[in-house]
Amino acid sequence: MITARENILMAYHHKEPLWVPSQILDQNTCIPSCIPEGPDGFGVTEDVFGVSWTFERGMEGPMVTQGTQRLPDIDAWRDEIVFPDPETFSWEESAARDTAGWDRENKISSVIMVNGMFEQFHAMTGMEDALCYLISDPEETFQLLAAIADYRIAQIRLIAKYYRPDKIQFHDDYGSNDRLLMSLETWRALIKPNLKRIIDAVHSEGILYEHHSCGYIAPLIGEFIDLKMDGLNPLQLTNDPYELKKRYAKDLCFVGGFDNQGVLDREGATYEERYEEISKRIALMAPGGSWIAHPTMIDPGISQPLIDALYEYNAPLWEKAGYTPPPKPGALKKTVYAAADSKEG
Repeated sequence: MITARENILMAYHHKEPLWVPSQILDQNTCIPSCIPEGPDGFGVTEDVFGVSWTFERGMEGPMVTQGTQRLPDIDAWRDEIVFPDPETFSWEESAARDTAGWDRENKISSVIMVNGMFEQFHAMTGMEDALCYLISDPEETFQLLAAIADYRIAQIRLIAKYYRPDKIQFHDDYGSNDRLLMSLETWRALIKPNLKRIIDAVHSEGILYEHHSCGYIAPLIGEFIDLKMDGLNPLQLTNDPYELKKRYAKDLCFVGGFDNQGVLDREGATYEERYEEISKRIALMAPGGSWIAHPTMIDPGISQPLIDALYEYNAPLWEKAGYTPPPKPGALKKTVYAAADSKEG
């Protein structure tokens, strides 16, 4: 009999698991608490790069404080931006704290790295200027993105050493709701070479690489496969995730593909609406494997209908595999993102 850990790894290796895996059931996850970036709890705080963040109770997530522009001139980035030495962070202590209670025998372990190259770039410059710099000053933009990549690679080495995860989930958004934030040619020239170095660094440590990129990113799927990504989430419906999975399941594990905007994270959505949406997507996406049933959650209330739908769909598959699932867990009280950013949980 295989474990839930072995079953979910089958999906990441582009095979068909014996039952439908989900990160909420089959994965332990954290954001390293020692990295002094992004918000430092609720309120308005400033991170190690001098970027101001606002995260108030009730907000769906932290945002760069309105009006903040840490880097007003791309040509001055070498003088203005100081990258800290990741070796000085308290890795050993935070790893012991963040991974306490992880079940490495029965679940995979995953570390989330937020603010990838482009996200960190526009957090410093502001989104409008960042998009302009891609066109007006591609040389300096590339060099700053390379410096951010170097910094992330140094963190990856330390995550591998102290956290020893099966997977790193790296965040970098490249799409708006219905189009890429930049041309495909610009992405290939400025983002892809440095992203390749990051993915290669993850793989060199024997760790799976999963990329999180919101919005419309369908034109990049072939590029992602060329870079040898192992998994991709959240696959919002604008990308037609079912068609993508049919075409590329042999090369990429798809994680998600739910209607978060229209149903799951819609204000006022009922349990019944969420359960119906999740059940429909599981029935559509699960056959053939290379898929993991995990919607990226803003509202942790999504977790209960997800758990219920998974237990119902998987019941005959578990029986056939001779697997006894753990008792059904209760709904999450907060997502891993909110828990990390609020310094709670």
